[in-house]
Amino acid sequence: MLPSTSSHTRQELRSAPNSSWTPADSVDPRNLVLKRALAELAARQGRALEVGAGTARFLRALCRANPLIEGHACDFARAGLRDAHRSAPGLLLTQANFTALPYRDASFDSVLVFDVLEHLPDPRAGIRELWRVLAPGGLLHALVPCEGQPLTLHWLMWKTDIRADLKERRVGHVQRFTHRSLQRLLEQDGFRTRRMSYSMHPIGQIKDILMHYEEGPEFPGWLQRNLLYRGISLALWALAYVESTLLQRVSLSAVALHVTAEKP
Repeated sequence: MLPSTSSHTRQELRSAPNSSWTPADSVDPRNLVLKRALAELAARQGRALEVGAGTARFLRALCRANPLIEGHACDFARAGLRDAHRSAPGLLLTQANFTALPYRDASFDSVLVFDVLEHLPDPRAGIRELWRVLAPGGLLHALVPCEGQPLTLHWLMWKTDIRADLKERRVGHVQRFTHRSLQRLLEQDGFRTRRMSYSMHPIGQIKDILMHYEEGPEFPGWLQRNLLYRGISLALWALAYVESTLLQRVSLSAVALHVTAEKP
C-alpha cells in the first residue's frame, strides 16, 4: 500500500489483476495528449500519479505502454474511480481532493495532470501539492487549456464578451491561463520547465467552441441532425488533428499547452 499522510483520510480501491480492458475505457493511440505524454515518460520508471484522473484512461494507457511504471490515480469523484477499478489491472486508486492529496512527501517519480488545473479556484494550491508529493528529480507532465492566451478565439470571445462564459458554464473552466502565466505559476513553486508544446490552434478552437455550443440547450436540434453539418464537424476534427501535429512547436494562437517540468 502506498504511504499516505496521517492528516488526511483516503479511500483506496485496488484493481483486480484479472480485470479486462474494454474499448469504451481505452484511449485512441493516435490521441495527441497520450502521444505527447508517452514521449515524455518513455524512459521513466517508478511510481506515477495521475491527479484528477476520472476513469484514469490516460494513466492506464501509459502503464500498458511502459510496464516499468507503477500507476496510481486519484480523483474527487468516486464514480470515475469505480469505472477504473473495473477495467484497470494493477492500478491503485484513491478518492482525494487535489489541494489536499493524501500521500506522503516525495512519494512519486512522475505526476500527471490532464485538463484539471483550469477547474481549480486556487491553482497554486494544487501546484504546491504536486510539488510536495513529487520526489526530487521527478517529472510533472500536464495538459492545460490556456483560454486567456492572446490571439486565440477563446481570448477574443472573452474580450468581446461574446459567450465569454461558455466553457465555465459547460465544463467548469474558472481560470484563463496564458502560456506564460502558467509557466510562471509552476516556476514560482520551484519547478524547472523542460519542454513545452502546443495544440488546439484556430481550427481546433473552432471545433472546441462548436462542441460545447452543441451541448447547450440553445443549439438547434435540426442542425445537429443535418448531414452536411455532421460532415463538416468530422472534417474539423481531422483538420484540427493535422493542425496540432504540424504546429506542435508553434505557440502563436494555440490554446492548449503541454508542459513538462522537473522538480530539481
